[in-house]
Amino acid sequence: MKDKALKVLPILVGVALGFLLVSAPEWFRGLGPARFLVAATLVFVFLVSFVALTISANLPADIALTPAPETDLGQLRAIVESYQALGFSPAGPPLLAGVSPPALMVPLVHPGGKMYATVFRTATVPAKTSFDVVSLLDGGRGGLTTSPTPAGATLPAAPGDLRQVFNGAAPSALVEHHRSALAYLEGRGLPFKAVSAPTFTADFKAAVAAQRAHFLTRPIRCAAVAIWRSATKLTPHVGPIDRQPLAQRQIAALVTGRRG
Repeated sequence: MKDKALKVLPILVGVALGFLLVSAPEWFRGLGPARFLVAATLVFVFLVSFVALTISANLPADIALTPAPETDLGQLRAIVESYQALGFSPAGPPLLAGVSPPALMVPLVHPGGKMYATVFRTATVPAKTSFDVVSLLDGGRGGLTTSPTPAGATLPAAPGDLRQVFNGAAPSALVEHHRSALAYLEGRGLPFKAVSAPTFTADFKAAVAAQRAHFLTRPIRCAAVAIWRSATKLTPHVGPIDRQPLAQRQIAALVTGRRG
């Protein structure tokens, strides 16, 4: 029952905010023309606050990962098989990630390539299916994520959180782009840590905890940026990292810090 309520909560909040935007000017009639600005400001404040709370709830300090080996993968199966054809293997059984509502995730690993991959389906309304490729820098200083949708890069990135978005790319293309970026970064003197199936859970939990810590430094700003990027489908992380101005600044800081 709780999960069903969480699925429809964003819809209900959206309807309520829309009603407030349309009806509130009548409540503030005494303000004259300024009533429209007041109504819009209230809606914006409520929206950003709700999104900030939602993001915080979906970035727990210690995210629960519950094995779900008997779960029907449905359309995730074909994506998982595409990764396996590229040399990835399971990093354990399918998992239910402890977000609100819970999401189904299939963890994969490519030890030789120092890459993890996840294939996941949200339990939101409507449900969303996606996937990505992830590698982690040595020393816990960040990592590289390559994804096929801007939705994976809506939150502002932490200093060492490098991202690449190739809209609509298949797993094979993502892996190729990811490998190219790894070679580029290693050429800049930024090595990546070894990965394995047993290390997936700890590494995933640490990544979520790090993202939460960064979000909590500026939750309102992060929520506002997430709203803007979700609405416009724009993100500074599109394309390879060697062509992203933001990524170049992040890389320079990482290299300088490492040498210092």
